[in-house]
Amino acid sequence: MANLVGCAREHDVLQDGCTVRNDRAAPEVDVATVRQSHVVLARRAALVLGASALLGACAIEPPPKDAVPYGSSPAPASGSSSSPSSETRASSSTPEMSTNSSPPDPTEPASTAPTEQPGTASPATTTPEPATEPVPSPAPGANHIAAANAYAVPAATVHTWLTTRTGPAKKTAFLTFDDGPSNLTMQILDSLKVLGVPATFFVIGRYLELNPAITQRVIAEGHAVCLHSYSHDYAYLYPGRVGNTVNIATDYDRALAVAKRALGPAYAPNGYRYPGGHMSWTGLADADVALAQRGVSWIDWNCMSGDADKRPPANPDQAVAALTSTFTAAGSPSAAVMLNHDSHDKQVTLASLPRYVQFFRDRGYGFGVIG
Repeated sequence: MANLVGCAREHDVLQDGCTVRNDRAAPEVDVATVRQSHVVLARRAALVLGASALLGACAIEPPPKDAVPYGSSPAPASGSSSSPSSETRASSSTPEMSTNSSPPDPTEPASTAPTEQPGTASPATTTPEPATEPVPSPAPGANHIAAANAYAVPAATVHTWLTTRTGPAKKTAFLTFDDGPSNLTMQILDSLKVLGVPATFFVIGRYLELNPAITQRVIAEGHAVCLHSYSHDYAYLYPGRVGNTVNIATDYDRALAVAKRALGPAYAPNGYRYPGGHMSWTGLADADVALAQRGVSWIDWNCMSGDADKRPPANPDQAVAALTSTFTAAGSPSAAVMLNHDSHDKQVTLASLPRYVQFFRDRGYGFGVIG
């Protein structure tokens, strides 16, 4: 519109949307004709400006653009052999390779038809309604509300169970979900509410920054929220596949600051999951110390759904088979920490949740959160 109005000058022409000076001499014309042309052009300009103002008043603001200004170099190009899968299979000694170090953007709409179907999600259907009462805050120094104390186990204890291959006398399963919040989180929460089990969400700071209300609901409904970095950028956190302590600590601090703004100053994550898993990288000893100095224990897993594998399960039967095989390979641990993912393309994970819960109940497990 602005280009069109700008071309009202007599010796300018419009070419491909741009105003270009016309250097050719203008033919002589009658003065009355010129004045009449000016009147017409002025009226057209007024109409164009009026239409532009109307369109501006009706414009819909675009969704926020995801930016990660943590100052790292770009992630390796697709096909690079330096990045493992989002998480590695618990029973595998060699990490599965993947070409993507960052989980999907939670603002990206699911690739489904507009008609709502079971297991699909979209930003419009997953944004919670504005709160009509104060959002419950975590208990001081905790990552969950006080009501969850009955089934919360300290992250340091779960860390010890995982690293020493021990566990509690009472069998306990910990359902964990990485990479959220996403436009699938609300449906996961709905399913967990129906099933009557709690879970632990390892959230990414830059996504929490975009979706604080979703994670506030996670806390309010008795689940736990741990951290899973701010960036989830392998190249920044583990250049050359070796942990960079300064980057990991800086990235963690930024994620914590975001979480405290979203969940309240009393929030403390207590648990942290390295993107890709602690088992996937080398040189993390100093980073482990830096996290411990911040009161945080790193948490891996000992069974999984396989939903981040290069060939993830295509249906709940395959997902339960992956859980069964990894659970068995880990020796049927009394502290079963199950890895799942919370992103828009994990509809099989969502559909399989009732089967996962039944799997553990059939074996005498209760459910806890990593607190």
